[in-house]
Amino acid sequence: MNKFNIILKEYEKDGFVILKNFITKKEIEVFEKTLFEIYSNNLNEYINKKNVHKVIISSEKNKLYDQLYLCYNKYIVSKPYKDIEKRFLLFSKKIFKKNYQYLNAGMAIGIRNSSRTAYGWHQEKSYYNIKNTIHFQFPIISPATKTNGTMSVLASSHNLGEIKKTKNIKKSKKSINTIKPNNINKIKKNYKEKFIKMKLGDVCMFSENIIHKTNKNYSKNVRLVPIIRLKQSKK
Repeated sequence: MNKFNIILKEYEKDGFVILKNFITKKEIEVFEKTLFEIYSNNLNEYINKKNVHKVIISSEKNKLYDQLYLCYNKYIVSKPYKDIEKRFLLFSKKIFKKNYQYLNAGMAIGIRNSSRTAYGWHQEKSYYNIKNTIHFQFPIISPATKTNGTMSVLASSHNLGEIKKTKNIKKSKKSINTIKPNNINKIKKNYKEKFIKMKLGDVCMFSENIIHKTNKNYSKNVRLVPIIRLKQSKK
């Protein structure tokens, strides 16, 4: 069995798979450099690896939500995203033997003592009116750990398929919204929660139907995890 078949088998079994050392050190450095440049220009403060956590935490504390959202929107369409998207497209074709195309991009942002950008239990499928999407996420600046609130999943819960009985939860106008399964407490009893721990360079590829959530960040640093989403091409 070749490595692609091994990856596919694990993905189909658990609903996710960790791709070790998928992203190069150089690619991560470009992601970080671009983030520093965009956030510096739009927050009017010089930002580097030493102070990025302090600046973002301070901006969140001072409710500079619009400025932070502007930085976010500019960052997720930047060149490093476009470059890594091409790699994910090629990789997906090798794994699933099908063609994919870009759907959208994002970034998980975990900030201590803030739940504004934190998702509760949900499926990605609840947010899209299309089928057969694939989702990739990977940490920059710092590894994704249980301490800094990395995503956790209910392993193999993708086998439930799309859950249509849900509740849309939005804490405020400036927060994200969680489309939470109504029977999540019952589901949690039947599936084991696993924390997605990733070193720099690792990537988590996960199913549109895997139930997952953000966790509380107990560290002093912000967790920054770029996300790429792909959809199956009609061609």
